[in-house]
Order: sequence, then C-alpha cells, then structure tokens
Amino acid sequence: MDNVSALKALYAALGGTASDVASTTTIVEVLNAIAVLLGGTGGATLNPDAIANIAAVASSLVPETQNVSVTPSTTKQEITADSGKVLGTVTVKAVTASIDDNITAANIKSGVTILGVDGTYTGE
Repeated sequence: MDNVSALKALYAALGGTASDVASTTTIVEVLNAIAVLLGGTGGATLNPDAIANIAAVASSLVPETQNVSVTPSTTKQEITADSGKVLGTVTVKAVTASIDDNITAANIKSGVTILGVDGTYTGE
C-alpha cells in the first residue's frame, strides 16, 4: 500500500467518508483533509511536526499484509489472516495424488488417469 492510500485509509478510520478523499493524489492533500476532519479549517497548512505525527499514527493503523500458502486437502479449509493483519497473496498449491493414500494405480480403472496416476485396475 502506498503512502497516499495508507493516509486515505487513516482518513476513513478516523470517520471520514472515503469518497471525500477519492480524488486526492498527494500526501499533503490527504493530510490537510485529515486536519479538517479533526477540527481544522479548510486549506489548513500543516507544519512538519504535525505531518510527522500524523504519519506516525497512519503507519500504526495500516495493517501488515500476510501472504499464505495453502496445501490442498480433502476437507474444507477457511483461510483467514492473523489478528491485525490482512491477506495479501493466497497461493493454493497444485492438487496431486498425495492428498489421498487411496489414489493408487490399483484403485483406478485401467485407461484412466487421476491426478497424474495411471490406473491399472481391470475390474476382476
């Protein structure tokens, strides 16, 4: 998440309406919107200390992204982020015959391939 987006998220977290800052493109524009939201006046000019303080608060409010790798199984899995984090990339590994010990050549009809395993069962 870039700094402008993080500050827009802070603006929303402070009770502002996201659409109010949707067209803002710079850090200063969003910081001024935050200043107005917090009781300032339109066109407020923020000094470097105020900007540093707001940036510190913003960085503490932007959750850490967590990437997850999922191993397929034969049961339902719910993927959630750890507390205080948001999901980034969720990678689901390829399904292979290793998900079930019963996926063997002897248990699959001859001429049929399941998950890369060629069947040898002839039905006798």
